[in-house]
Amino acid sequence: MQCWKCGYELKNLLLPFSRYEECTQCKADLHSCLACKHYDESVSDACREDRAEFVLDKDRANFCDFFKVNTKAFRNQDRSAADQARAKLAELFGDELPEQASNESHSSEADKALHELKRLFGDDD
Repeated sequence: MQCWKCGYELKNLLLPFSRYEECTQCKADLHSCLACKHYDESVSDACREDRAEFVLDKDRANFCDFFKVNTKAFRNQDRSAADQARAKLAELFGDELPEQASNESHSSEADKALHELKRLFGDDD
């Protein structure tokens, strides 16, 4: 099973898991609509189970009795367009790009530390 939010492979989970179960990597709630087999954005209330009560926050833990684990709930989304838009906004307003949206998120810890030192001492290229 993978986390619906970050894709981290979840091991050693006892099924059925409780409403309070979280991903060990990103702390996302696992007993949520987005991790359920009945979740379907194309139907009313995004749920294929007719008897299920409406849930407003699909990414938060809930008490749905019809919850069934979807082992393929993780969808790797292409965020390049969103990252480009964030970069343009940051450039427009003179802000620094958030770390998770920048290309530095893939660099090593040493590169990050060096970049931070350069930024602190005004030697940023």
